[in-house]
Amino acid sequence: MDTLSALISHAEPKANLFFSGNLCGSSSSTEHPAGGILHLVRTGEMLLFEEHGLTHRITEPTLIIYPKGKAHRLQPQTLEGCDVVCANLTFKDSPLYRALPDAIVLPLSELDSLSDTINMLFVEAFTSRFAQVAIISTLLDLLLLLVLRHLVENRICQEGVLSALSDPKLSKAIEIIHKQIDYPWTIDELANKVGMSRARFAALFNQTIGQPPLSYVTEARLLLAKKLLLKGEPIKSVSLEVGYSGSVAFSRAFQRQFGETPRAWYLEQT
Repeated sequence: MDTLSALISHAEPKANLFFSGNLCGSSSSTEHPAGGILHLVRTGEMLLFEEHGLTHRITEPTLIIYPKGKAHRLQPQTLEGCDVVCANLTFKDSPLYRALPDAIVLPLSELDSLSDTINMLFVEAFTSRFAQVAIISTLLDLLLLLVLRHLVENRICQEGVLSALSDPKLSKAIEIIHKQIDYPWTIDELANKVGMSRARFAALFNQTIGQPPLSYVTEARLLLAKKLLLKGEPIKSVSLEVGYSGSVAFSRAFQRQFGETPRAWYLEQT
């Protein structure tokens, strides 16, 4: 499994259609911390507003994504309105999710490698056919994965773990960590695995990703633990699965990271 696939597996991104059609009036989305929003503009011109005012003038087919649910408003500029496809997005709290920017605005003319999927999505969204909802859901999920690949390949994300994937050595280190998340990694071992000195590896990792290597390992373990807890796995099993010697050590680490015990956090979620 390549590094991005490993990160995607942890994040479990999903897209669910909530509107397709002609938008002829202003549409607002309030802060939506539980998940993101995707807008795919097929035709028409619109203004895109955020909290502090106008941010973009949309004059061509465009992909707009707010991965973390930032409040925004779409305002069509002509009587004909705009044809749009809109979806709710969900991500598990994970290194990939935390590395995504607050807003992504990309003209479709810059997304040639995604054009087949986007065209199929438009055909399904603006015609009435059998299995339409199921097919649109599948295409939206595929589109989201292709967008993540595009962000990495074009170095659009400048912070967090996604910014590291363009560096072969850091990408390899991230892949190793996620493949063996339960292993008691040291900086020396990780540096040796990617063929770097300890000092150079630690400095590059911290500079690129924004946190020291072992801090990243701890965060990745505990974010994965949250995901496993939500699936109903017992605390003792989760603690071993993410590399802790037992539930006591795991609970202490979890509380240091998130400010509450695993049990208290789980009860809040359920």
